[in-house]
Amino acid sequence: MQAELKIVKGGVQEVKVLMLIDRLKTGGTERHVLSLSKFLLTKGIRVGIATKGGPLTSAARKMGISVHILPMQKEKLMNQIQGLYKIVNRNKYSIIHANTRLRLANRFQRAHPGIPLIVTVHSTYEPKNDLRASVVSSKKIVSVSPGLSQWLRKRGIPAYKIQLIPNGINTKQFQTKQPKKRWRKALGLPQDARLLVYASRFERDKYPIAQKVILAVEKVARSNKKFAAVLYGPGPFRRQLSQLAQKVNQRLGRRVILVKGPLASIQNAYYAADIVVGTGRVALEAMACARPVIAAGVSGYCGIVRPGSIARMKRYNFGDHGSMISLNANRLGNDINSLLKHPQRLRILGEFGSKMIRRDFSISKVGGRYIVLYRKFTKTA
Repeated sequence: MQAELKIVKGGVQEVKVLMLIDRLKTGGTERHVLSLSKFLLTKGIRVGIATKGGPLTSAARKMGISVHILPMQKEKLMNQIQGLYKIVNRNKYSIIHANTRLRLANRFQRAHPGIPLIVTVHSTYEPKNDLRASVVSSKKIVSVSPGLSQWLRKRGIPAYKIQLIPNGINTKQFQTKQPKKRWRKALGLPQDARLLVYASRFERDKYPIAQKVILAVEKVARSNKKFAAVLYGPGPFRRQLSQLAQKVNQRLGRRVILVKGPLASIQNAYYAADIVVGTGRVALEAMACARPVIAAGVSGYCGIVRPGSIARMKRYNFGDHGSMISLNANRLGNDINSLLKHPQRLRILGEFGSKMIRRDFSISKVGGRYIVLYRKFTKTA
């Protein structure tokens, strides 16, 4: 038995989207889902999120998004499929948009083929078998960068199945004109320092990046007494990073590096920063806040985000889906020093990034492309 889908005049089903994601954590994929969902609501498209829960659950509900708690992954897959079907059937969702949990999404679509599936692949961690199964089960596989599209094709995903839609940034949430001192005070950060912010997951794949950031900060701090850095993120390697930061602070004889847990409102950290080091969505968000960015990700190093290199950086998702060179602490430290020596350059690069985000990555432009996609696949035969 399939979920009944409401038909409206013109032969198009009422678009009601169910986002599928593992947990509502504070990472980039989760922020993408919330940002897109909030935009869809403003366009009259009803939207819900099926998830195991997480720290952003209450924030999602306050936005007016329906959050449905899925059975835990330790449950048998058939039980998870049944739980997802109950959510879809009870709430009459007309399309599923999976951002993670591809295995569940693929198996659900096989059991209930009348409900179309869109898949967005955010990074290179998705299992090959799940991706290949999505070729059959999904209407489209959305890639967030050209580099990721190439990665998908190399894994046997046909080009006709892939559609490029980048991350979208809500520029009302990530603003350009916010006073640094106000947010430094609110976050307990040094008021008079030249401050670097690094934001990411402190997990196995990104732990080496954070290590190199700390060692680069040590290099810069030896010749710059007013320089400081703070690293924000969730993950099991925060303790090891805190220990490394403590050793570096001891070698420097002052407290230069702070390692903190995740911020639900990460934009406040960008507002406090002079420079942001990040990749993927972090890079886009920081640029939206008119902060100069140094791009470093799991695939390698892209360096200072500037007009001459922006095309390649967008292709590589700022180091997450490809890179120009390998990342090392000396290279990163040299780029940080280069920016600190030219304060006017910080402002110019910040303005460049902000304009580029509004032109190419605004949530209204990106969200509009998703709406076209949803409507295409919720037409009746």
